[in-house]
Amino acid sequence: FNAFATHPPLEQRIRAIDPHWDGTFPQPSYAAEEDELPTKKPAGRSPLPPIIPGFPTGAAGLAGAAAVIQANHVMANLGNPTPQHLRYAVEFRESLPENIRAAAHHPHSASALLYALLLSADDNQRAVQLQELAQRVDTQLYEQLLALWPEVNQVAQRARLPLVNLALPALRQLHAEEFQQFLETLNWLIASDEQIVLFEFVLQKIIRHQIEPHFTGARPPATQYYTIKPLTPDCEVLLSALAHSGQTDPMEIAQAFQNGAPYVRAAGEPLRLRTREECGLTEINDSLDRLGLAVPQIKKNLLEACVQVVGADGIIQENEAELLRGIAETLGCPMPPFVTAE
Repeated sequence: FNAFATHPPLEQRIRAIDPHWDGTFPQPSYAAEEDELPTKKPAGRSPLPPIIPGFPTGAAGLAGAAAVIQANHVMANLGNPTPQHLRYAVEFRESLPENIRAAAHHPHSASALLYALLLSADDNQRAVQLQELAQRVDTQLYEQLLALWPEVNQVAQRARLPLVNLALPALRQLHAEEFQQFLETLNWLIASDEQIVLFEFVLQKIIRHQIEPHFTGARPPATQYYTIKPLTPDCEVLLSALAHSGQTDPMEIAQAFQNGAPYVRAAGEPLRLRTREECGLTEINDSLDRLGLAVPQIKKNLLEACVQVVGADGIIQENEAELLRGIAETLGCPMPPFVTAE
């Protein structure tokens, strides 16, 4: 989901490599229908559809089969998107409705796009949100929000984070005062229904780590943890949260957790599987803040452990992908899209 989050636009990157590039993209090829991956959902998994695998099919991720993911491939591509990831990003962008694609490339309409992603699906709650937004933003931005909402509402949940990524470069073009207003409005909108869901949590992490420092000039926090021992409770929280997010069967939850625990390399100290109640978003946030202060090797080990938990059954689901994305954002490890090997 993060192929371009910290990089210039694709066109600039290609021209830096090939100044004579003619500006056209090759049409990606698709596997034959009989070669498609199986779509059977394993027993005991939570009832969410899988994220979009490989290249998008049709409009903005509205269709897609389960992706078989090998954890070692995910780790190998961290911070190093492959040509396949770049083709994925191009194809995804081209699959979006024109007004959404255009909105993502301009500062104010990109703000409206993110607001639209956060509007409630409940008609009454959304009406209240829109009434307040009409007082918080200017008329032009409000009209853009109203125009974007119908099509944004039709985009599959699995496409939300890629949409956020498309909008990030434009958000950096806001003036400092405009960004502050955007941030205040975004935080109000997230809190307006008195609950924070996983996508909202991850979105806040993305803005905090990728956009806010651009305006504040804040430097990365100093390293405080050089050994894993004081951080093992935090590792338990993250691995447990990922295990619970992908399974409902107790045995499968435990197996997923144990699949990743050894990769933390906790020097012989056994890690304990936490209950679902012990690893909510508050606990995840606190643990991520502490783990973000660790040396790079601890972060790398932890992220590898997280990937092993998510990849225990070879299938990446939406809630698993969003949580893993939030973890990677906080640890400063760009994560390309989950695509199947060619």
